[in-house]
Formats: sequence, structure tokens, C-alpha cells
Amino acid sequence: MKSGFWTKIEKSVRDFFSQQGFTCDSCDGEVFEYPHRRLCAECEEKLIRTGENFCPKCGRKKVADGVCTDCKKNLPKFTRGFSPFVYRGHAAALINRMKNGNPHLAYYFGEQMAEDFAEKHLKNVDKSEELLLVPVPLYKTKRIERGYNQAERLAESICVRLQALGYSARVETELLQKRRETAQQKQMTYVERMDNVSGAYHVHKRKECKGKTILLIDDILTTGATSSECAARLFGAGAKEVYFLVAASLEERK
Repeated sequence: MKSGFWTKIEKSVRDFFSQQGFTCDSCDGEVFEYPHRRLCAECEEKLIRTGENFCPKCGRKKVADGVCTDCKKNLPKFTRGFSPFVYRGHAAALINRMKNGNPHLAYYFGEQMAEDFAEKHLKNVDKSEELLLVPVPLYKTKRIERGYNQAERLAESICVRLQALGYSARVETELLQKRRETAQQKQMTYVERMDNVSGAYHVHKRKECKGKTILLIDDILTTGATSSECAARLFGAGAKEVYFLVAASLEERK
């Protein structure tokens, strides 16, 4: 485990290079407005945005008004979810790249997540209230194997953008911990997923939680089993609100 000093040095280096560049983070085409624009127009057009018709509970793109069918069946335990993109096509490909060797893409997605959250929720919020950003953790062996946690990188990017917008925010990577590895959930039902993650997450710094507005950060929302388990733990430790921010979510099934 690296010391806090070296972790801060690494983050400072990442922050510096996050502002340098002239090419699209997706296709390497020229982007002269970088970092104000991190993707070229062509790549951005390939991304499907959630738009204005989204679930008021989980934030996923909907086919009709009101709460989505997923939330009606299994209401998530977080306060509300936010998602700028649909997990399909080019967005899904870029997020998979972000998770598997290209963490630099977290700058783009994190900034979009912060803008989405600010637009949909923070307009009338007191900017002096501290927002605590908590990434969904990886189990230690997975973290070592991958070399980074994409949720942490997203949280860092979101925090920088929220601060630039005038909000008080900080990232806390040690507050929530994963105590055991969980099985791949792609083929599991919701009940099986909940059983899979039950007891897997633990609040390490309970005092940090009490009375706080927490932004739980992850890359994608599928069924909401993992986020619900994490939110339940955070509320159990005294959190005031737990908002769930993801880069993309599966749209409501027709």
C-alpha cells in the first residue's frame, strides 16, 4: 500500500496531465479546445444521453413518465440516482476501456457526471454544505490486479468540477471498504445479486458519515443491487442523504 504522500504526488501528476492535450480522448482526433472539450464532436454524437425523460428515483432513461419498472419492483436504497449517459453503444465501449487500461477517460465522464448532477439537483442547494464523494470500492486483490479503481478516478474528476462550480466537495476513498470479493453478476437475478453483495461492504470511518450528504460514485447502474447495499451501509452509519452518481445506466426495458 502506498503512503498518503506518494498517493498525493501521483494525484498531482494526474491532475497536471489531465489539463494537457490536443486530441480526442476517444479516437485521438484533433481537439483544439482541450480540456474544455475532451471528445471530438463525432465521438460525442455517438454517445446516447439520458435526456429529459429519466426515472426520478434511479436516474435511468425511461420510455414513459414516472418511476421506472426496475424501481417499482425493487426500490433502490439510495436517495436518488443520476446518470448522464445510456449504457449502450459507444458509451458502453468507452466505459469498458476506462475500466480496463484507459483510466484517462474518467476525466471526461467525471466532468459530465458533475455537470449532470449540478443541473438536475444542485441548482437550489446551499453551496457551503460539504459534499462527501465516496467511490464504490474494489476488493483489494482486484484493485491490485487492475492497478486503479475507476470509481476513484471518476470521483476525483467530479470533485474538481464541482469545486470549479463553487461547491464544497472532497473525496474520501477509505470511508467505504469491500471486505470480500463477489462473483460476476451479469447472469444473476436481482435477488441473486443482492445475496451476492450482502455484507460485502463495510463503513470504515463511521464518524465521517454522520450527518453528511454523500455522493456514492460508480461507473454504471444495472439493477442497483450494489449501490443499494452500499447506500444501506452509509445510511446505517448516519449519512443524511446518499446520492448515486454513475457515468451511464441501462435504460428502462420496454
